[in-house]
Amino acid sequence: MGGEHMQAILPALRTRFENHLRIKTIPDHLLWAYRKWLRYYFDYCEKYYFSSRDQNSLPPFIGKLREKKQTEQQQRQGAEAINLYYELLGQE
Repeated sequence: MGGEHMQAILPALRTRFENHLRIKTIPDHLLWAYRKWLRYYFDYCEKYYFSSRDQNSLPPFIGKLREKKQTEQQQRQGAEAINLYYELLGQE
């Protein structure tokens, strides 16, 4: 998934996202995976002209993960990562 033009997460957002994950008791060893899903999500939104703030983009994103042969567990983890990102947006 994703090309060499993978979206970087802006440092300020990355810090806030990781702090939010810790508050939600996501173990440190999974932070990289959640960051990866968020980067994939940003890539997906850019490629398919969704706003990354639009929660309607989540179902098609998960559909794309399924299409790319990601496992059920990976799809769930991806969805959880993006839902935590939406929670973070709600705090702005």
